[in-house]
Amino acid sequence: MEASELTLYKSLNHELETIINTCFDEIFVTDGNGKVLRVNPAGEVFYGMKANEIVGKNTEELARKGLFSPSLFPIVKERISMIQRTRTGHTIHCIGNPSLDSEGNIEFIIFTSRDLTEIRQLRDKIERTEHLLESFQEELEELRRFQNKGQEDFISFSPNMRKIVKMVEKIAKVDSTVLVTGKSGVGKGVIVSLIHKKSNRSRQPFIHVNCGAIPESLIESELFGYEPGAFTGANKDGKKGLFEEADGGTLFLDEIGEMPLNLQVKLLKALQENVVQRLGGSKPIHIDTRIIAATNKNLDSMVEEGAFREDLYYRLNVIPIYIPPLRTRQEDISYLMDYFLDKFNKKYGSSTYLSLEAENQLINYSWPGNVRELENLMERLVVTADKNEIQMIDLPQKIINSRNDCSQYLVQINDICLLKQAQEELEEQLIMKAYKKYKSSYKVGEALGINQSTAFRKIQKYIKD
Repeated sequence: MEASELTLYKSLNHELETIINTCFDEIFVTDGNGKVLRVNPAGEVFYGMKANEIVGKNTEELARKGLFSPSLFPIVKERISMIQRTRTGHTIHCIGNPSLDSEGNIEFIIFTSRDLTEIRQLRDKIERTEHLLESFQEELEELRRFQNKGQEDFISFSPNMRKIVKMVEKIAKVDSTVLVTGKSGVGKGVIVSLIHKKSNRSRQPFIHVNCGAIPESLIESELFGYEPGAFTGANKDGKKGLFEEADGGTLFLDEIGEMPLNLQVKLLKALQENVVQRLGGSKPIHIDTRIIAATNKNLDSMVEEGAFREDLYYRLNVIPIYIPPLRTRQEDISYLMDYFLDKFNKKYGSSTYLSLEAENQLINYSWPGNVRELENLMERLVVTADKNEIQMIDLPQKIINSRNDCSQYLVQINDICLLKQAQEELEEQLIMKAYKKYKSSYKVGEALGINQSTAFRKIQKYIKD
């Protein structure tokens, strides 16, 4: 090795050492057999031991000595997330990521851990500080309530959700129309409320209307209002519509996919011209209302099927926000459980908490009902638990029986072939199977965990007709 190469190697090695050793989170690296190769200073704090006392040992041996519990090594076949407790009393959120060699064998496992104890203590400290501020300055507290009310319901520790919060900060300052999409229960309403609270319209009305909850015969008069005598049974004085009621503020059109086709033209005109016309009236009424819409339906498919107007879709979809399902945001689950347990413990005067086994089972559950399901379960557990500690037996049977393994997806190998060829054949089968079921690149992407553009490209590649 030449002197210049050696100098470069030493420089890069020094940079790597500095990054690892100054990282706030623990970095814990093992080989494929569980032998510890590296522990940074954050890990030394968790275990009360120096790195040189840990490096070279086997993780199972360390687990038996009580350094951490449970051990993740035996179950790491792919990325996994779990809560651990260490012998120094720390509660940590640990994520294990295996690194494979060219033959597909596990070469290294990189564990990264964050101290939940410190985060929770910091959160409690912040809450106590906020209470002190109440007694010092009433006006400041009023402003704090005004700006932050409702944000405590929004947990955003995962990278995807932090990106969404950053986007909310930007779009709250403008009046562009926003379309929020995602499965039922993911928190679309919370995001919309957050946009309003952070906007210049926050002191003005925020009106939430569920388009699917109002009978089709009434929705037009509810949204646009009516003049006296407009129809039989109408109020003799007429009535303002929700567009007028929200003037100066925000109108949240939830479940916009349920909007009847015959009203979509009138809605489009209101969005484009900022005017509405009451039923039975001839005078246009100018409004200054920001529109934010949300849906759990695939509006792309509805447009293709003729169930939703294309021009209205593009007018609503100026700024799209997609809220991912809870199963893809494992980092958020633990904090959400803490938040809802605290909320319902205060509500019912109890002091229940999750056992480590129950907490890990819930973290690795798929949560088809998303955040709403999690909130409802936490309330149920607080109310029905016989003891303060919620055990596995207290969980619903479907959650106890759930497993996050991929045994049902095992692939049968009939003969030896190139790895790349096998990967392409499996990919083709998955794409074709998903497209046959969903008939939409958006839904294929969602089902396979890839973005829509990637799904579209692969559909074009494998489906020729």
